[in-house]
Amino acid sequence: MKAGKETSGPGPDRRTAFYQGVRHGLAVPSIVVFSTMLGFGSLANASGFSAFEAFLSTLLVWAMPGQVAMADLSASGADLFVILLAVSMASVRFFPMATILVGTFRSASPDLPRQFLIAHLMSATTWPMGMAASQRMQLPSAMAYYWPVATLCITMGCIGTLAGYWLSADMPDIARMTLVFLNVIFLSLLFAQNRDRLVILAVAAGAVLGPPLHALEPNYGVLLTGVIGGSFAYALLGRRR
Repeated sequence: MKAGKETSGPGPDRRTAFYQGVRHGLAVPSIVVFSTMLGFGSLANASGFSAFEAFLSTLLVWAMPGQVAMADLSASGADLFVILLAVSMASVRFFPMATILVGTFRSASPDLPRQFLIAHLMSATTWPMGMAASQRMQLPSAMAYYWPVATLCITMGCIGTLAGYWLSADMPDIARMTLVFLNVIFLSLLFAQNRDRLVILAVAAGAVLGPPLHALEPNYGVLLTGVIGGSFAYALLGRRR
């Protein structure tokens, strides 16, 4: 009996983790994603997309910065190569996140198609939730938790895109832009909930540095904020570990 407990490890079993993922996925994350994609759906309509094109952009791209860049450049009549390059550059920030997430779950999902699906379903919302689950559960249970969270978020994102597209005529510009940035606020709060002082310091440093750096260098302000804020937090607290 003792050996069996040690084998099962801490945390819930896979079935319990799955239902926990459903419960968490249907709560704040899906609501935030739905609200955010309302803004993108409205933006896609204003940019001349069809409803089906807006839906496919969320289903296949699944990255708000890349989708906004695509809508903006398409509306301005940019060349297809320029649009593809802009979308790729806007979404390249997900590459290290996807590498870490897939590497974390590799032993629980060794086949390549499933690893591609893990990476595609990943978003700025689901990545911290999946990584947090891998820390408090055994990997098979964390994997069972991640699937419903990620699937529910992308489903609500697609529904929100279509709803925003069809409601765009009644949505003022200020509401549209507020919804687009709602996910950023939620992500900041999600990281701030972490009890790790290093993470909290990095988020706080980014919040302070972000506005002035963006004003000084709009093209690279976000990148500089992440590098400087994260490096500052690591230099102050991370090196002591």
